[in-house]
Amino acid sequence: MKRIRKYISSKKKRVKMFLPAMVLVPSFYYSFYFALGIIIGYILCKAFYHMFVEKGKINCIFVDFGKYKFHLHHWIMGVAVLGTAWVVDYFYLPTFFIGVIIGVIVHDIYDFNDWHQVIIKNENYENK
Repeated sequence: MKRIRKYISSKKKRVKMFLPAMVLVPSFYYSFYFALGIIIGYILCKAFYHMFVEKGKINCIFVDFGKYKFHLHHWIMGVAVLGTAWVVDYFYLPTFFIGVIIGVIVHDIYDFNDWHQVIIKNENYENK
């Protein structure tokens, strides 16, 4: 049984290493600046998370809605920034800027297992 778990774990690691390369290849084909933006956005977001969130200087953002909390992941904020920038500057949106925001989105989805848990039950809620 241990052997099977080890095999599955090593296979997941290979997939996790192979997937970013498969995503970046078409990105480089599309635009060098776009791919560079993805890489820089991912690295900056990872460094920011390590320096501030993991060390407790900044907490995760939760919006309280009574019985439930809305977890504002940075992929949600990234989509909101891209949407806002697209509406404001409809005709021209720099590919490097798009890449950086996509890098932030990729960091959240790729590095965290809870990226899809947006609405969470509020543990501190008391019925009145």
